[in-house]
Amino acid sequence: MAELRRKGIDIINLGIGDPDLPPPKIMTDAIKRHIDEPDTHFYSISRGNLEVRKDVAGWFKGRFEVEIDPDTEIAVTIGSKEALANFSRAVVDPGDIVGVPSPGYPVYGNAAVILNDAKAKNILLRPEDGFKPRFKDMEGVKLLFTNYPNNPTGAVADEAFYRKLADWAETHPETAVVHDAAYCEMTFDGKPYPSLMQYTKNAIEFHSLSKVFNVTGYRIGFAVGGKEYIDGLVKVKSQLDSGAPLFIQRAAADCLKAYNGATPPKEVITNRSIYMRRKKLVEEGLTKLGYKVHPSPATFYIWFETGGDDMEWVDKAIEKGVVITPGSGFGEGGKGFARITATVPDERLQLAIDRIAGV
Repeated sequence: MAELRRKGIDIINLGIGDPDLPPPKIMTDAIKRHIDEPDTHFYSISRGNLEVRKDVAGWFKGRFEVEIDPDTEIAVTIGSKEALANFSRAVVDPGDIVGVPSPGYPVYGNAAVILNDAKAKNILLRPEDGFKPRFKDMEGVKLLFTNYPNNPTGAVADEAFYRKLADWAETHPETAVVHDAAYCEMTFDGKPYPSLMQYTKNAIEFHSLSKVFNVTGYRIGFAVGGKEYIDGLVKVKSQLDSGAPLFIQRAAADCLKAYNGATPPKEVITNRSIYMRRKKLVEEGLTKLGYKVHPSPATFYIWFETGGDDMEWVDKAIEKGVVITPGSGFGEGGKGFARITATVPDERLQLAIDRIAGV
C-alpha cells in the first residue's frame, strides 16, 4: 500500500473500523469542561471513579431496565480491547481451552489464547445460522467469547438467543462467558437490542464508547457483570494501569446521561443515519456487481463473499486502490469473505465500488 501511495495512486482505505465522523459536541464540550477540574490530573483507580460508575449504572437501568451495583458489578475500562485481554488473564491458565468465534475479532484469539499460552477452540459462525454459534460447539471451554452486534459480520442476536446463552451460562459455571457488546448502540432498525445482563449476571459484558461517540482514540468503556468476574478484571488491571483519565471518564458519563431511557442523544441518532445510508449504499452496490452480501441492521461493517480466495481478491482490490480486510484475518470461518468498513464519505464509497467492479 505504501508503494502504491509513492506511485501517486489514490488509496481508499475501507479496512480499519475507525469512525471518520467527528465526536459529538456533547462529548468534546464535556472533555473541555472536566479537564480543568482540580482533581483530574491525579491518578485514577483501576475500577474507575465511583460517581462515574453510578452514572453507568443509571444508564444501564434506563437502557436495559437492569439494576447494576456500581460498587461491585461495574469497572470503567480503557476501551474494551484492553479489558477483553485483561479479563482473559484473570481466568485463563496455560493449557486452558478458550472458545473463539470464527470469524471473530482477532483479540479473542491473540490476547486470550496466545498471550495466556492457552488453546483455541474455534466456534464456527455459519451464514445459515445467522452467524450465531451452535451451542453444542461451545462445550469444554474455560472462557467463551460472544459478540453481538458482531464484528466482522454485522450480525445481530435477538432475545431468544440471549435467553439461551444465559441458560447455558447458568448451567456451565466452569465457563466464564464474555459478551462483547461494543456495537450494541450501532444499530439502524429502530430496535434497542438486549444486554446479556437482562437474563443473567453469571457472565461479564463489555461496552465501549469508541464507535457510538466516534472517540476510538479516547480509549473509554466499561464492563458489567457478576462481582467475581469484575473483581478478577480489576485485580489484573491494578497491576497494569491506573484507570482511564478522570476527565475522559466524566465526559463519557455525561454522554451516557444524555440518553433518555433507550433513546440516545440526537447527535448519535444523526450519526447512525449516516452510517446506515453508507452501509446500504455499499450493500446495494456490491449486490449489483454480483457479490453475495450478508446484510445486517447494525455496525458500519459490510460482510460479503468474494467468490474465491479472499486473500487474492483483496490483493487485486488493493491494486485498484481500495483497501479491504480479508475474511481470513478473522479466522478460519472468514475464508472466502471480506469486510468493508463504511467510514469514508458516500462519494468515496461509490468510487470504491466503481473500482471493485474491475476486480
